[in-house]
Amino acid sequence: MKRIIAALAAVTIATVGFAIAGDEPTDHPQTQPANPAAFLERLTGKWTATSYAVMDPDQEPYRFEGKESARMLGRQWLVSEFLSEVEGVTINAILTVGYDPVIEKFVATYVSSMQSTLWSYTGTLDEEGNTLTLNTKGPFMGDPDQPADFRVLIRLKDADQWSMHSQILMPDDGEWFEFLRLEYQREEAKPGT
Repeated sequence: MKRIIAALAAVTIATVGFAIAGDEPTDHPQTQPANPAAFLERLTGKWTATSYAVMDPDQEPYRFEGKESARMLGRQWLVSEFLSEVEGVTINAILTVGYDPVIEKFVATYVSSMQSTLWSYTGTLDEEGNTLTLNTKGPFMGDPDQPADFRVLIRLKDADQWSMHSQILMPDDGEWFEFLRLEYQREEAKPGT
């Protein structure tokens, strides 16, 4: 049990990187959104989350369930709270995402009950308005002496489904490795869907 909890703590820490926002390029063309709040509003509601954590590419993902509740704070901020229990340990996390018109980028913060650091990101939305890429820098798998690039991709599938993909740029081959994926399903469908 301690190994699973330690692995989840490492995944949580690696998910959000380090508290220095990065401006790394992504694989998607980027554009300034006409209405950033429209993207964020699509994430509001109550969600069931299925998480898949991978610490080693040769192992099967560790699967666990959680709940997420997201609301708008004013017209410019999304505030989302995640709750799960794994092997008797409660995991609680809060994500905020908004758009900063001064720097023309999305900005985000993340805190978790599994750690003591406030994490920061910057990012952009793809041309289709369905994928938000958030970037940051942090220690490679918890080693503060070895920095790494991290990114989180939030992909809207439809009105009732979205996913979040946490990736690290592997220093040896320059490839992005996905170590955590969350698949979200709306608990109650929006009217008309």
